[in-house]
Amino acid sequence: MKFETKGQRSSSVTDLLSPGSMLRGMVFGMSFAVGLTFGVGQGSAQSVETETTAPATTPVAEPSAQSDSATGPDMSAQSAAPGATASETAAPEVPQPEAPAVDQAVDPAVDPIVAEKPAAAPAGDATSAVVFMYHRFGEDEYPSTNIKIDQFKEHIAELTSGGYTVMGLPQIVTAIENGGGLPDRTIGITIDDAYRSVYEQAWPIFKAHNMPFTVFVSTQQIDDGFSNYMTWDMVRDLVKAGVTIGGHSQHHSHLPDLDIAAVKAELDHSAKRFKEELGFVPDIFAYPYGEANADVINAVKEAGYKAAFGQQSGAMSTESDFMYLPRFALNEHYGAMDRFKLAANSLPLRVSDVTPGDYTLTRNPPAFGFTLKEPTANIACYPSDGDATMSRLGDERVEIRLDGPVASGRWRINCTAMGPDSRWQWFGMLYTVP
Repeated sequence: MKFETKGQRSSSVTDLLSPGSMLRGMVFGMSFAVGLTFGVGQGSAQSVETETTAPATTPVAEPSAQSDSATGPDMSAQSAAPGATASETAAPEVPQPEAPAVDQAVDPAVDPIVAEKPAAAPAGDATSAVVFMYHRFGEDEYPSTNIKIDQFKEHIAELTSGGYTVMGLPQIVTAIENGGGLPDRTIGITIDDAYRSVYEQAWPIFKAHNMPFTVFVSTQQIDDGFSNYMTWDMVRDLVKAGVTIGGHSQHHSHLPDLDIAAVKAELDHSAKRFKEELGFVPDIFAYPYGEANADVINAVKEAGYKAAFGQQSGAMSTESDFMYLPRFALNEHYGAMDRFKLAANSLPLRVSDVTPGDYTLTRNPPAFGFTLKEPTANIACYPSDGDATMSRLGDERVEIRLDGPVASGRWRINCTAMGPDSRWQWFGMLYTVP
């Protein structure tokens, strides 16, 4: 691998790993389960069955005299199998129920759901926020999508320590749409898929701390009565208590794999079921598996959603694509407190003119690049697959070229730089690779 900056000679990995180099200590080995990727973050992923040792993930970085202590965290994602993501398995685990749960019929026109009114948004001058993503709580048999209850309680203790402001997702989205005005270290909490453990394990803890959160619901699993998912009665209980509900498609499908008519059918059917069961249609969406492309995004917009979230790491900001907003994924293997604090305190690496512009690749290897919106030195980037070369074109443009095609499935790249107050600036992208 080579690293180069326009006007400077290329340097080899050996050169950059010499004593005193900024890259010393940045190359980490990572263990992963055969056939499954568990996360994006620090440390090693522990496998469910057999572990193998992957080659060390090497960052693409520009030459610098910056000290070792300022090098970025290795946030690459090793993909052990095509299609495996950092936070979700290839499909939601939906074991057959012993008996379908039966909901009491609700006619929203006769028995409307009245939600508690959220508190007014606190004032501030920040223009960014960090959003976390969970799935399951205390379901240890699903480590790739589960957070242990002790870990979750540690997260809540940190968020209630006085250094953060946890706000509802609609408030965060609206504030950033309007140019900011958020408190520093604003946090949003999201949960995908509406598993029953959200209702039984997580909600009592959230309630005890009066902490807002959002649940993104795939409607078919609830309609089918799977025993490890919430029922519509449970979802209605959450709504009455002020919990935000978001859309997550009908079947939790890989939306870029569907033709556009099927994508629209997924969105239309889920909207119909929300209207029938809750009396409203959500206006915030999360893409299943974090996967999208231009056609899917246009369909989500046309369905009436004002914001949509992926699964790429980073802080959302006024510069973010509001139809593909970032979130930090948390699970057993990537829920340790050091990573949680690092992510919770992160700042956006503010960029524009990102290429490729479509989140499903039409060219492989991709020609990845972006323009910095403010002066930033000592950027390091971590591709999940492939050897790469970074070039700085002047002070603003960053271009990364891979030596060969990347594997099909999902390809991630995370770029970090040290920001103010020793807080990491972070920009991540996730691309679907046909």
